[in-house]
Amino acid sequence: MEILSLACVLFAAALAVLALRQMRTLPEGSRARPFTALCVGAAVPLIAFAYWGLYTFAGRQEFDEMDALYPFAGGILGVLLPAVTALTARLASRRSRLKS
Repeated sequence: MEILSLACVLFAAALAVLALRQMRTLPEGSRARPFTALCVGAAVPLIAFAYWGLYTFAGRQEFDEMDALYPFAGGILGVLLPAVTALTARLASRRSRLKS
């Protein structure tokens, strides 16, 4: 199970890098630029919270009665945010290239 979690963290990191690289190709006044930075910035603490809640002793003690649903949901959201952000930045970059 830990290998799968590590793979998800690496996948989220790769998507975050992809989103940030796509952000550099966006025009300066694009609304997708702050959205990309905000979503990638929000994914980092979500993944850290998921790791803490699922794999540390203190986290397991804190979330034992709920079967760690909050950290699990935070981990899923931490992986989905960079994926959606990378897709949004890619589409915005493509749209801006088609306009010019």
